[in-house]
Amino acid sequence: MRPTTCAIALVAAAACGPSYKQPAGGDDDDSDASTKDAETYFDSAIDSSCGAQMQNIGVVNLGDPPDLLVVLDRSGSMTAPPPVFPPVFDSKWSIMRNALTQITTQKDQQIKFGMLEFPSDENCASDATPEVGIALGTHTGFASYFAGRSPGGNTPAHVGLSSALTYYQSLTPNTAGRYVIFATDGLPNCQGGDPDAASDAATVAAVTALKTAGIPTYVLGFGTLGLNTGVLNDAATAGGKPKPGLTKFYEANNANDLAMALQAIAGGIIVPSCSYQLQSVPPDPNNVTITINGMPVPRSPSHTNGWDYHPNSMTITFFGSYCSQIQSGAITNVSFVYGCPGPVIN
Repeated sequence: MRPTTCAIALVAAAACGPSYKQPAGGDDDDSDASTKDAETYFDSAIDSSCGAQMQNIGVVNLGDPPDLLVVLDRSGSMTAPPPVFPPVFDSKWSIMRNALTQITTQKDQQIKFGMLEFPSDENCASDATPEVGIALGTHTGFASYFAGRSPGGNTPAHVGLSSALTYYQSLTPNTAGRYVIFATDGLPNCQGGDPDAASDAATVAAVTALKTAGIPTYVLGFGTLGLNTGVLNDAATAGGKPKPGLTKFYEANNANDLAMALQAIAGGIIVPSCSYQLQSVPPDPNNVTITINGMPVPRSPSHTNGWDYHPNSMTITFFGSYCSQIQSGAITNVSFVYGCPGPVIN
């Protein structure tokens, strides 16, 4: 049965945020009163005669996607399965392959992914030539890499991370953000080229150098259960993106944990857009009510604190405190009701 009111809902942000609170008034001294008027109006406006059309909407990404370089451990230990019970028989390499292929397929139009491996030989080297260059649409590059590459060698994490900085320095800085995921299954070695020499301090120093250059690092430990992971905690703190709690790095010991960790990291660097696109022009562009988290939003033609068509009736944009709430992740639902004139505050 066709609903009598036409409300179209959209999850506006992938990451979860705090409970929604009524936005502050921003630059408009009368915004609190206007919002109350909007609520009163909304309660009376939604009735059986309100709403005449239902259609899907989508987020419009008006900003440049950030850069995210995966610095990937391909040491020989990646051939083993993760240390979990009940046991699994897929190698850490194949699980990592599936997870990275999935996340890049899902988000390579929102994030410029790239990949740089360590070691690049079967010992302790890592060069600054990426296996997948940072760009949009790189999920096919990730798939091609894994199709022709297998694990081998040691864990020169400090060399790989230093190479990541060298590579980033060869690129034009991305004002939308530059990030690294340091993904490893073990503890770093190869200090001075010696496979038996730990390189904990050098690894933390390499992450620190990235952070100093404006490139935060997320540390992802996969299959690290039972290891002394103090160096990964230290690297996560030095990288500027530690998790809260005692374990500062993203620890994953099975396929589901790994997928969730990558989703959390990717979602954390995508700033939700404040614009939404309609598939067609509303029957009457002036006869629309918009709510966020169930609360009506006033139209703001001056683009101060509310919503407006921007730049045409096919796209709407939120301004002021409403945009801030969306970008913080506090807004989880945006609804459009056609055939119901909404309030205008300025």
